[in-house]
Amino acid sequence: MQPADFTRLPANQQLDTLYYAGDILANRYEGDQIFLLYNLRDFYVELCYDAYRNNLQNVAAFRDTDRLEPYLPYLN
Repeated sequence: MQPADFTRLPANQQLDTLYYAGDILANRYEGDQIFLLYNLRDFYVELCYDAYRNNLQNVAAFRDTDRLEPYLPYLN
C-alpha cells in the first residue's frame, strides 16, 4: 500500500488499518489538538484530533522524514 492508497480509503478503514497493522510511535499536543504518529509498513501516518470535540480533523500519510521533526523529542 502506498500513502496515496491509504488516504483514499474511507475514514473507518483508515482507522481499522492503523489499529490492526500500524505501530504508534508518538503523540504530541498543540493547543486543542492532539497529533498521533503511526508507522504503517513503509510510510508514516499522522492523525490530528480536536481534543475538545473529540473528532478527527485530518489524516496525512507520508514518507518524507522531514515531517517527523516535531516528534523527535518524543521518540525513543
